[in-house]
Amino acid sequence: MTDPIRPLLAVTEETPVEPSNVGVGAVVLTVAVVVFLAWVAYLLVNSRRRRRRPEETPANLQPYLSDDELETSRVTRVLNSAVVAAAVLAIAMPVYYVNEGNRQAAATEKIQEQNVEEGEKWFTNFSCINCHGPGGTGGAAPFTEARSGLDVSWTAPSINDVLLRYDESELRYWIVNGRAGTPMPAGGLNSGGAMTDQEIDQVIAYLKSVQITQGDAVDEVEQIVADALARHASAAATIERLIVEQEAQLADTETAPERFAVIKAFPAEIRFVMAGDGTCTRASAAAVGSSCDRAGVDTDRDGIGDDVERRLTDIAEIVDKTVKLSQVVDKTDADGAPILDDAGNRIPEVRLVDDPGLPGLYGLTLDPANPFTTTDLTGEPIADLERAETFLRELDTAHLTLGVVTERQDRFLEGIEAGLEFLRTSLAERRWEVDIAAVAATTGLSEADAERAVGLFTGYCARCHTGGYQAGVAYQQLPGSGAWGPALRDGRSVVQFPDAQDHIEFIISGSVANQTYGVNGLGRGWMPGFGQILSEEDIALIVAFERSL
Repeated sequence: MTDPIRPLLAVTEETPVEPSNVGVGAVVLTVAVVVFLAWVAYLLVNSRRRRRRPEETPANLQPYLSDDELETSRVTRVLNSAVVAAAVLAIAMPVYYVNEGNRQAAATEKIQEQNVEEGEKWFTNFSCINCHGPGGTGGAAPFTEARSGLDVSWTAPSINDVLLRYDESELRYWIVNGRAGTPMPAGGLNSGGAMTDQEIDQVIAYLKSVQITQGDAVDEVEQIVADALARHASAAATIERLIVEQEAQLADTETAPERFAVIKAFPAEIRFVMAGDGTCTRASAAAVGSSCDRAGVDTDRDGIGDDVERRLTDIAEIVDKTVKLSQVVDKTDADGAPILDDAGNRIPEVRLVDDPGLPGLYGLTLDPANPFTTTDLTGEPIADLERAETFLRELDTAHLTLGVVTERQDRFLEGIEAGLEFLRTSLAERRWEVDIAAVAATTGLSEADAERAVGLFTGYCARCHTGGYQAGVAYQQLPGSGAWGPALRDGRSVVQFPDAQDHIEFIISGSVANQTYGVNGLGRGWMPGFGQILSEEDIALIVAFERSL
């Protein structure tokens, strides 16, 4: 057995090659090329045919220099030039050879830096950052859970440690093909995505640059186990809060028609008085796309008539009482501190609050004698006409929302009620629960080790081997029920791996595409290896738990 805090497989780090700033070889080679080109130019110039008179004998028919004339200083100059050229090449080539390695390393490093920069850009532009977080630290993505029809926050795993679990080809597979049934889309062009091969290469280069060290990944194990166990401990309270939120949404939908009836005529009425004879101003009429034939009284000369300001104030008071929605908040005591239940979980309650999607809609009180009745969040004054225009736009939004809900109330109620029933069933069935004592009895582990085994499985294996896990605890099926990875329940792990040690080694290394494992298993490269992150003892605990399912 290895030290439990030591990963099973160590990662070796290559020492980067320091680029050389001395390009001696390149300089010498450049000089040699220049000399060679100069010599060629000299030969070309001297070989050009001179213009001759018609009676002159062509140069190729004239007698050339005699041997005595050639074998004097002329041949000496030629031979000296050849010796110099040979000496330059003799010096340049070894120096170039010695320097070329560092030059290529520097060029490679420069290209790699450019790929990382481009990869970070694609990581952002193709929205990878929206789910996996800055630097690939993990996050969440909005998603509609298929069975319940409810909108959930889907857990997106950290990928700043992905190369400690997968090799580069496996990482590329997931980027190119995505993962069906999740918010992870296919990225490659051949799979229906928008990324070219080069862009995928550059994203991978960026991911390589943000990978945490093996030591950091090992240090995270305890926190991941603790978070997984805490998830189980707070599961019931989490689902109860979701149920309260769904009940609040149900109540808002049921009352939508009567609330819509109250505000239905307001947008048209506001436009009428802002452009109406005797109530309009040129500015208020223009704000609603009309003209003002007979202006009304505008005491404060703010571009909105006195009668309009008073009517808007009355309408805003009615809207304030009508459009507010039910929202689930933490129950608090007199001092504003959250009230906790016996398990230490916050207790939810429903309150009517301003629609968070319509900021600034409420509390509108215009004073005909003051052109700046309201202020923004920074305390800066807002002109009454500007405030009235904002109110009208936001009222239009509330009007549209309530109108749509009223028109299609039956369909909305059907979905909300189905989701509510799903949550209530989830709370009653408590599929997330694991009997630690029973696990200990079945596996022969101590209860402390059994609890750790459950935490390790939940933190590292449930994402693929437990249906609904990433959608949230309310949507989770029985541990090991199967998702993108095979189901492990009903002794399937024992069938696949009769020898527990084979099971351990499989989790250490993961699957390899087209290589067999266990009994008639054929790898696809989808199963990550955890030998670089988890100790053999922790992997043995996971195996014991999986074989007990």
